[in-house]
Amino acid sequence: MPEPNAVRLLDLGLIESWRTQAIYHAIAETMTAETLDTLVVCRPDTPYLCLGYHQVLERVLDRTACTELGLPVYRRRVGGGLTYLDQNQLFYQCIFHETRVPVKARDVYARMLQAPVATLSRLGLDAELRFENEIEVGDRRVAGIGGARIGEAMVVVGNLLFDFDRPMLARVWRAPSESFRERAASALGERLVTLKELLGSVSRDTVRDLLLEEFERALGGRLEPGVLTPEEEAHARVVRERMSSPPYLDLHREPGDVEPMTRLKISARVSVEEAV
Repeated sequence: MPEPNAVRLLDLGLIESWRTQAIYHAIAETMTAETLDTLVVCRPDTPYLCLGYHQVLERVLDRTACTELGLPVYRRRVGGGLTYLDQNQLFYQCIFHETRVPVKARDVYARMLQAPVATLSRLGLDAELRFENEIEVGDRRVAGIGGARIGEAMVVVGNLLFDFDRPMLARVWRAPSESFRERAASALGERLVTLKELLGSVSRDTVRDLLLEEFERALGGRLEPGVLTPEEEAHARVVRERMSSPPYLDLHREPGDVEPMTRLKISARVSVEEAV
């Protein structure tokens, strides 16, 4: 039997890209008060794009560019903006029952994000949690973070960037003009920083081990290695079909032509906007 306050750990390593999104959704959507709170740690084996729940695909993404680059697109049930994800990022996904987390979102983030902040500090970086759910080193983002209530679960997901393909993300934006794309790409280069740029060569296994140690400390319970239940595994495949289906990708789209985005958030401090 798991210890009281134990947290199930799914340390999945390098897995299929769709599973990095489908698994935490499946755990959350099937969670009850009897389900163990769960921490998932993984990396995708191939690159993909992920839309925030509230975004209109045609407004932010160039479908033709996505097809030409061979990048699948999924929509998550967590808010925030479009993300480009690949194996140079370490994902951590916290899925906790709503009765076992603080009521206020700010307090949930503060608890769940202690571990990545402490991990970066142990790597010698001056990392801080700012603007409720943004981790920065100096005044630059070093991680992407989102959160949502899904079913009975509170979900907080994030990543640590070993490296980041900024040009690839810039190519798939549906920008209103090339000058907007260039300025946004420049801002991304200025405001986003990676572990490679900060530390040079860094072991992915070392970072993962530090992260797990810090999660165990921050969550106040032992991390118990576990596996998905048959119900969760089956539901993950349902989620896979949903999150890449045309109706779900076109969620929130209204009839008529969709204009390209005119504002792009780079970080909590910086956005790029085009106006006439």
